[in-house]
Amino acid sequence: MTSRSVPEYRVSLPKELVADLAQRAAALPEWRLGDDGLLSPETAARYHGVLAGLPRLAEFSTTCHQLLSAPEGEGFAVLELAELLDATDSEEAGLRAVTALVSLIATPLRAFDRRPLWQPLSTNLAITPMHIDVVNSTLPPDYIAQLCVRPDPRGQVHSLISQVRRAVDRLGYADAELLTHPRYVDRSSFELTGVGEEWQPFPILDGLPPSEGFVRFTANLLADADPADPYIKAARALERELIVGQRRFPLGQGDLLIANQHLCCHGREALGGGQEDVPEDERRLLLQIFLRGQARHVAPPEVVA
Repeated sequence: MTSRSVPEYRVSLPKELVADLAQRAAALPEWRLGDDGLLSPETAARYHGVLAGLPRLAEFSTTCHQLLSAPEGEGFAVLELAELLDATDSEEAGLRAVTALVSLIATPLRAFDRRPLWQPLSTNLAITPMHIDVVNSTLPPDYIAQLCVRPDPRGQVHSLISQVRRAVDRLGYADAELLTHPRYVDRSSFELTGVGEEWQPFPILDGLPPSEGFVRFTANLLADADPADPYIKAARALERELIVGQRRFPLGQGDLLIANQHLCCHGREALGGGQEDVPEDERRLLLQIFLRGQARHVAPPEVVA
């Protein structure tokens, strides 16, 4: 699945799998979502029926699960899907093929009611600091996936990933203890489905094991905050460790970044200069989807007041 000439987190599709899936892409139905925001069981079953018997599909799925879920691993993968997208008959068929593939890893979820399942990400020029998505809910998405439709024509922009559990382990006891207190507030989100209830204020460390809990960090917590506040100091200490441990890499056309939010924070560097001279339909374009590892509905864990 991978070779020694590429980073271990990059996963290519076997050519025979690309060819067969591209031929079957037209048979994939448009996705339908349930009232819980998740891909409907009927759509998932039809996707899996179309994918059944494809060559080396089980090997591909196993590789992805190992990269994304191993507690001692990095918690992310970059799937190289450019050949698949080029081989399908249309952009719509290509996106359905990608959706079917990721449904083997986890269930697609539309958390924001007013946004599409695959939502275009903002082309804000500034850096996007480390964070997890939907941080202020009782049940954030288990995974995020970002499909690079067009890379930045000005170049230089890199995606950022940091293994957040290792960052926490490098903190001193005092800082880590402060992060267990529900003293952190992010901007409110409205009209969400499938992510539990809004949780304000919340702790950064929820006390649950990595397979269940999250490190609820976002740099938004630090904006306009009192730098002398010990809770903010502790969050900044975590941010420093995230930066120390971050990995940076470009996303090329057709690359799909998948990050396990139980293990990773993600962000990106600033876009290259001169964006105002690039026509809007030629600027960098990423499409993002949320994924649910399993349908779970939980109340907030008890935390220290």
